[in-house]
Amino acid sequence: MMIRFIALSLVASLFSAVPSWAVDKGTVAPPSQEYVQWIEAAELACITESKDRPLGDVPPRIDLSHLKGDQLSLFAAKGSLSSFPVSYDLRPTTYLSPVRNQGHFGTCWAFGSFGSLESTFKRRDGISSDFSEAHLAYFAYVDLGPDMPAFTPQEPPFGNDPIFDQGGNVWKATAILSRWTGAVKESDRPYQSVSPWPQELFPLSSDRVSSHLEQVLFLGSDFHGPSMKSAVMDYGAVAFSMVWSNDFYNVSTDSYYNPTGDGAGGHAVLLVGWDDHYPRGNFNLDPGSDGAWLVKNSWGEGWGDKGFFWISYKEAVFRRPALFIGASSDNFEYIYQHDPLGWVDSYGFNSDTAWFANVFQVSGDAGGWQSLEAISLYTGGANSSYTIEVWSDGTPENPRSGRRIMTPQEGTIPVPGYHTVRLKEPPYLYDGSRFSVVVKLTTPGYLFPVSIESPEEGYSDKAKAANGQSYVSSDGAIWLDMNATRPGTNVCIKAFTSKTDPPPSSGGGCNIGVNPGILLLALPMVTLIR
Repeated sequence: MMIRFIALSLVASLFSAVPSWAVDKGTVAPPSQEYVQWIEAAELACITESKDRPLGDVPPRIDLSHLKGDQLSLFAAKGSLSSFPVSYDLRPTTYLSPVRNQGHFGTCWAFGSFGSLESTFKRRDGISSDFSEAHLAYFAYVDLGPDMPAFTPQEPPFGNDPIFDQGGNVWKATAILSRWTGAVKESDRPYQSVSPWPQELFPLSSDRVSSHLEQVLFLGSDFHGPSMKSAVMDYGAVAFSMVWSNDFYNVSTDSYYNPTGDGAGGHAVLLVGWDDHYPRGNFNLDPGSDGAWLVKNSWGEGWGDKGFFWISYKEAVFRRPALFIGASSDNFEYIYQHDPLGWVDSYGFNSDTAWFANVFQVSGDAGGWQSLEAISLYTGGANSSYTIEVWSDGTPENPRSGRRIMTPQEGTIPVPGYHTVRLKEPPYLYDGSRFSVVVKLTTPGYLFPVSIESPEEGYSDKAKAANGQSYVSSDGAIWLDMNATRPGTNVCIKAFTSKTDPPPSSGGGCNIGVNPGILLLALPMVTLIR
């Protein structure tokens, strides 16, 4: 067994020594057209003209327009629309949290994200939750600390507040929550409905985290009826973005149909039901057929039908539907990461398969032994297949050198998004040891499998990296240091650990990360949160 590991290490080291000019350095996917147009627009967005209600949803950089709802086998497999009830409504089921009010601020994206998370918690565990939208929106644009930077603020597009009128989206919410900046309870950091926001009531880095984000399921770039209905029935409320214009809202029937897709700006809301027979005559303009989605808004119970309204099935613009799924904050004790701003860009080698890796060092803050319980990653394709490896005591510039301390774990992820993958054979890691998490990922039909955090002007300027943290490869043999290739860039892999008792005597096995007596090479500091 030991001879085999040494041989693997030597072969991999020889491959990694290939001259840099001979290595395919890969390419970065272009940003979404929606994002480019939004940035280039003279006016990014505006407050809706009626009742002075702000919006708040802004386009993400990531282009996932290739993903269609009918590709998502986890949901679409249920069949045609006729397989579902004619109408469905989450309100009587108690699987919804109460209607909230974003007040004067452009924070609908935070209410949409948490509205989905609260609903999926209630649907799965029967637990009622109320999370702090203020905490999420604040730390999206205010640094939590030197290793926890915020996204780049702009001139506020949704009002005058330099923090709470910045706007956001599904992926900014995912980045902040997946790094364990929240979720915080509303009772610990309540939302303020006055403008300007009282400075003495700003969120604090010491606010206690009550829940962790584990999954964000991206349900396609379009609204696929069976996928949407399946998601609502099986999981709970789905966050999505629409284009709002008061001209298309019927106050008397609480209904909305915008056939052009024109409007004041993006607005994040929640899909909570449907009615195939909702009368077409209830809309300001005739959509041509009956049927509508039931939607929960964040403008308070005094608006619409106690905070809800209907959108025609024929609506021109439905964008970025997503489910947020969480866990208790005690699911893991420690998180290791290099990507506090999450999925900013996508990277690949003109193939839908690529290898990528992060190297971490077990923090002395923990002391003793830790068990590597899970890792997380993003996927940009439906039915993505992965292989996860964990290595220890490797040489610089090759994350697959040293000793492999876990049997490679394979699997398939049906739905794109952010995923926490629990390890079937959690390896032991000792205080001070260095380990690498290596992923081979195939995203069928999508040629940029690697999700990266990178410094992009006006979006993620504060992203930073160091040599020896992140690596990419087209074949798992020849590796590129991500920071040396693209300064300031890391790949998006997180590792989650918990304290554990010392392992039993290894007896020559391979699931122990390091002999405590081995002297390790220095590694740039990695962010660790307990």
